[in-house]
Amino acid sequence: MMRRWPIALIVLLALAGGLWLWGSPYLTLLQLKKAADARDLAAISAKIDYPAIRADLKTQLQDRLEHKDGSALDQLGAALAERFADPLVDAAITPEGMRALFASAAVANAARPGLASAGPGEMRVRRDALGRFTLTSANGGGPELVFELQGLTWRVTAVRLPARRPL
Repeated sequence: MMRRWPIALIVLLALAGGLWLWGSPYLTLLQLKKAADARDLAAISAKIDYPAIRADLKTQLQDRLEHKDGSALDQLGAALAERFADPLVDAAITPEGMRALFASAAVANAARPGLASAGPGEMRVRRDALGRFTLTSANGGGPELVFELQGLTWRVTAVRLPARRPL
C-alpha cells in the first residue's frame, strides 16, 4: 500500500506536466492578447526576445536581397533596399508594433485550442517540438511567429517571413 503513493505521485506529476505543455501555448497567446488589449507593453515585452527577432529578420531580408545575377538596376535596387532594411526592421519590431499584432482577432481565435475550420486571416498553433511552437496563418500565407520555451515561459524568438513567390 505504501508503494502505491510514490507511483501515483509520479503519474500525477507526469500528467500535470503533459497538460501544462499542451495548454501553456494557448495560455501564453491569451495572456499576450489581454496585454495587447490593455496596452500593457511591459507584459508583452516580457514574452518577446527583440534582439533575436531583429537579427533573424535582418538575416532573412539579406538572404532575399542577395541576387547577384540581376541587371545593374536590380543590383542598385537591392543595395538601396539593403541600406534601409536594418532601420526598417528596428522600427517595426518594437513593443508597440508587437502590441498591434497581438491585439488582432486572429490571435484571440488562435488562443482557443481546437480551431476546426479557419477562415481567411485566421491563425493557428502548430507544434514544432516539445519546446517550440509556431503561430501561423491557417491558410499558410503570411509571416509566422516562433515561440520557444525559455525556463517556464514561452517567448517569441523569431518571425519567419512568408515564402517568396515567383512572379
